[in-house]
Amino acid sequence: MDDRYLALLRGINVGGNNIIAKDDLRRCFEDLGCTNVRTYIQSGNVVFRAPEGDTGQLTERVESGLSERFSYAARAIVLSHAGYHAALGAAPAAWGEDDAYRHNALFTLAGTTPEDVLAGLPPVKEELETVAAGPGVIFWSAEKKRVTRSAFVKLPALPVYRQVTIRNHNTVRRLAALLEET
Repeated sequence: MDDRYLALLRGINVGGNNIIAKDDLRRCFEDLGCTNVRTYIQSGNVVFRAPEGDTGQLTERVESGLSERFSYAARAIVLSHAGYHAALGAAPAAWGEDDAYRHNALFTLAGTTPEDVLAGLPPVKEELETVAAGPGVIFWSAEKKRVTRSAFVKLPALPVYRQVTIRNHNTVRRLAALLEET
């Protein structure tokens, strides 16, 4: 059985809120019984091993542990090694390839689907941006010089924003590599 997981934490170390040092975050996961814990950058990316097997239960344990330890209402997405790679397999072939574009992956929290997120946004402007949904994720790309006119630029002001955590393509790819190394 593959016991590798990735936790994508929402809303830590952003805008001066919910500041958690990487070492403290790593120790918290270790105290939750996780092993081979590695963090990547300060935005809440944790790769680890756990015997859990059920990502729903593991998500609850991670959210509860973080909330208790760091006194905030933690939200997390925990993906198995296979689940993360299934999500990435849905990315359009050119996603992340053109440096003239901004490429983001929007991972949905439990209880929210990519379709829910898309329904909560203004219509996609196909002349400005491309959007593709996969299992628990939306892949979005827009030309950097025109990104401010895209539908997705409005996301932070909308209620559905609280149901996703966003990573850029470089982070997404680095996390995939870290999962392989763990």
